[in-house]
Amino acid sequence: MSSELHYSGSFTVGKSPIDVLNFITDLPRAITCIPNIISYEVLSKDRVRARFRVDLGNEVPIAELRRITTDATIELISQLGNEVRYRVDGRAAGSAIGVLLAIRVNELGDGSRIDWDATASLGRLLQMMSRFVSIDSLVKRISEDTIHGFIECLLR
Repeated sequence: MSSELHYSGSFTVGKSPIDVLNFITDLPRAITCIPNIISYEVLSKDRVRARFRVDLGNEVPIAELRRITTDATIELISQLGNEVRYRVDGRAAGSAIGVLLAIRVNELGDGSRIDWDATASLGRLLQMMSRFVSIDSLVKRISEDTIHGFIECLLR
């Protein structure tokens, strides 16, 4: 298994690109939309420390590893035009995790099309866990759940 996983997707919302960009660059507000968040601390307008609970599912043979807690720092590292980039650095199950996320917002009729790309780098222990659980499908599910949480917040 490669230590880097790549994901991408897109979705549309009935909000203007400026509304979407204002929302996703307001990290202290956007952090509240991430599913399974236990707690968070705003370090600055561009940086947040957060704790998440991740359910790995019953296919993990070790009961203690079926539900893990992840601590991460999320940082808005750049905004150029319609593109916003984030870096997420954290630890889960004693292993490092790094994610680079790029979000592009384009006008689409009366709303916006949001395209996203993510590259996740996993530490050695998480790579070894791939023998027991599909880490790729797990990270994909977490990404999709997070995007769904953002969509619901955007529509409020």
